[in-house]
Formats: sequence, C-alpha cells, structure tokens
Amino acid sequence: MMMDSVQQWLADLRWMTECECMSVLQSKSLTVHENNNVQTANTNGATSLHAKDQNNKKKQLIPKSVKEHIDVIRSRAHVVSSEFTKIFSKIEKDRWKHVTSRMLRIASHLRSLVHECDTAIPFNAPHVIWKQEEQLIENCNCLQNVATELMEINSTLPKKTPLLDQLTITGQIFGCLVDNVLGYLVQTIVDPIVCQSSAVAVKSSIIHLTDLAIDGEHMCFIVAREGGVRALLNICHNESIMTSWSHALRTLATVCCVPEAISELEKENGVELLTDLLNDSTLNETIRSEAAGVIAQITSPGLEQYQHLSGFLENIDDLVRSLTVLCVEASTTEVFLLGSAAVANITFMDSLSCDYLLQYHTARVLIEASLLNKAESIFSKDQVVTVLTNMAAMESCCHDITENNGIELLLHFLQERPHKYEADTEKSACERVQQKSAIALTRLSRLQENAQIIIACQGITRLVQLCRDSYERHNSDAVLVACLAALRKISASCGTKDFNPVDVQQLIRPKLLDSFLICSRLEESYV
Repeated sequence: MMMDSVQQWLADLRWMTECECMSVLQSKSLTVHENNNVQTANTNGATSLHAKDQNNKKKQLIPKSVKEHIDVIRSRAHVVSSEFTKIFSKIEKDRWKHVTSRMLRIASHLRSLVHECDTAIPFNAPHVIWKQEEQLIENCNCLQNVATELMEINSTLPKKTPLLDQLTITGQIFGCLVDNVLGYLVQTIVDPIVCQSSAVAVKSSIIHLTDLAIDGEHMCFIVAREGGVRALLNICHNESIMTSWSHALRTLATVCCVPEAISELEKENGVELLTDLLNDSTLNETIRSEAAGVIAQITSPGLEQYQHLSGFLENIDDLVRSLTVLCVEASTTEVFLLGSAAVANITFMDSLSCDYLLQYHTARVLIEASLLNKAESIFSKDQVVTVLTNMAAMESCCHDITENNGIELLLHFLQERPHKYEADTEKSACERVQQKSAIALTRLSRLQENAQIIIACQGITRLVQLCRDSYERHNSDAVLVACLAALRKISASCGTKDFNPVDVQQLIRPKLLDSFLICSRLEESYV
C-alpha cells in the first residue's frame, strides 16, 4: 500500500512478461565488421537462428560476467521458489481463485529463468542442461494447460493430486536445472585456478570465489563440489604464485563453513598442508595467520563433524606449538585473534591438546598478550578466556594458570560490561567472556589457595553484582548461573566468613534454582 499503484503494476509486469513474445527479437543478431559498420539484422527466421547458434558457439565466458550471471540466476530462482511456496499454500487452503494466476506466474518466471540460463552458458555446455531446459519448458506448457482448465471449472472443485504431482515434477526439474547451471558456472571460475596459467587470472578467480562463498552455505557447497577446495589448496604448493597464497587461504576459510568443503579438505590432506605453512618460519606473518584462520574455521565447535577431522591428532603437537609462536610474534590484534581462535577451538577437539598447551606455555603467552593489549578487542578476550576455561578443567593445568596471574586476568574480564558495546555481536561476545570467566573461576576454586586469591582480589563483590544487577550482565541467565556457581564453589572452599549475610541467605544456602529465581527478572509468580 506504500507504493504507487502504477509503479506496483509496472513491477509486477516485469515478472509476468511472456518470454516467447521477445523470441524473434532475441534471435536477430547484430554483427559488427572490422570497419565498425553495423550490418542490418537478418529478418529471415532460419538464418537468424543459425546466426544465434554460431554466436553461442563463439561465446567465451569471463569471470566477471560469470559472477553476474550467477547472481541473476540465483535471484530468479529465489523468486520461483517463493512462488512455489505460495501456490502450495493456496492449494492446501482451497483458494482456487488465486491458484490459476499463481500457476501462470510460475510458468512465466520459469521461462525467464530458462532465458537467463541460455544467456549464461555457452552452446557447448553439458547436454543434460539443455535437456532439463526442454523438460522445464514442456512442464510450463502443462501448467498453462492446467490453469486454462481450472478457469473453465465453475462449480466442482478440481482434484488436488494431479495438480500437486505436476507442480512437484516441475519443481524438481527446476531445482536440478538451477543446480547444474550454477555448478557449470562455478566450474568456469575454478578452471583458471586449476590451470594456474597466470597470477593475474588466479587472483581474479579467487576474488570471485570469495564473493560466491560470502553469498551463503549453498554456494560454498557448490564451490566444494566443483573442486574449488582442491584448487585453492594446490595454489599453496606453487611457489611461483606465492603472492596469491594468503588470498587463497582466506577464501578457503570462507568456503569451509559446510561439512562438504571440510571433507574435501581432508581428502587433500589439508590439515597437514596448513600445519606445514604454520611451521614455516620463512613465510610472512600474513600467510601464517590466514592458515591459522582456516584451522580456526575447520575446528569450529559449531560444525557437525569437527571432532572427526582427519589428520588433526597426527599434527596437534605442531599445531599448538606453531600457533603459540604466532600469538607471541603477532604484530597486530587481527593476527593475534586468528591465532588465539585456532588455539581455543583446538582445546574443544581433544583433551590431549591441554598437555601441549602446558608444554609450550600457551597460557602464559595468552595472559601476557592480554596485558600487552594484543587482546584488546572483546572477540580476542573471548578466545583467551575460552582457552583458560578449558585448561582450568584439567587439574594439571591449573597451576600454570595461577602462577601466570591468570586469576587476576579472569577477574579483570569479569569487569567487562555488555552495555558499553554497540553491536549485538560484541554484546554477545561480552556475555560469553563474563560467563566463561565465572566458569573458569569456579573450576580454579576447587583449590582453597585459588579461592583465597579470588577473595583477596575482591572477586566476590563483582560476582555478587553480576548476580543481582541484570543490567551488568545484559539480562543473561547463563552469566547469572555461572556466577552463582562460582560463589558457591568459593564458599565451599573457604567458608562464608567473607560473604555478606544477606548474600549467604539468598545466593549460597538456597537451592540453585531458588537463588536463580531470586536474582532473575522473571515476572511469573511461583508458589
């Protein structure tokens, strides 16, 4: 209702145009001679079609036009998918008055999609694509015929099953066609990387792959399926194009957000390659930091198969050592973030990693880096506190944390306040820092001497504040529970003499759930 009615009609008309109405104009080619004189278009139908075929055979795709074609096809496909969703909803609700127009719109959108696919792919594209285009056009004709029959029905309701079957078949062909066309176009971007004919062509293709990977997980899946992961890894074996290594690794980290890409990386012994890059001190910091970024991505706890990463255990020693060195030598906060993120994710992979963290004094390195403001961003603090929290779970690592002033650093992290950050991602990271700091303090408080340090540093005051002041913890229940657990563990180790009697009555002695309800801002009445 906010748009002018004429403008809305023009916008709708764009998608409702019948492609066949323009087929004659599309088939007339304008050829340019070397003297820049334009030859008149041939009006003979057969000759025009022949000229079109010849032009298609000569058509050569370049990476830039390929990316544009991919964007257009994905946009068209999204429109078609939305129309399918709408028409199935209309049929389910028996709104047959709207079904006919929806079917005609779907047929029009599909023809437009086929036209875009014809424009995007050359004449020598795989035969299966042309076959699927023919099938899709045939199904569009069937949809139009069904729509015509529906318009002729007056009283009796049409049968749903044949219509649903026709729509389902059409949808399946549509999905296969889009997938095959996108795969073919992505392959044209990957090919220059595989050939490695020139550094310029490789760099250009890497840039376009990065743009595709940023568009979403589905494109990352297609890139991996079409050999993009293998091609990117092979770049790092070719020293003649070393200038492209960092770009290739960054693109690889972007693509490896889906299990299929990580599987391809495993098949190509990617973990071993990344370990070698991190261990090579002759390489510049940028390349090693990007390799760390890939490690951080493929070991992310959010991925389904991260615990079964092939080659990880065989290289965990070298990985922890080289990543620790990278954190020590990091010249920027960005490099430190990548290195510490990789270390943090590795601590989730296997408890064996804590032994190597202890061996290479990783806790001391991270704590010192935090004091030197290498971890000044809230995201870097999140990685540091993650490592300390996971190490604190191992009794053998607790001493390494405490002797390097780890408790003091954790209490300092507790002072972080989400409301001082503007972005939601920063606020979420701040909440995680508060929660993990409280968890680490809880684990360290198993030893009485550690609990005494927390009390001496006024840690109880901040923990109580986080429990009682929801504004300080950004209304986070996770932070509340972690702080309550820390207070209870400290009291269990050192007694309650250092606690305020009111805090003991409300935060220590009741059941955890009761204390949680006292501190949380729930409006429900519990009886």
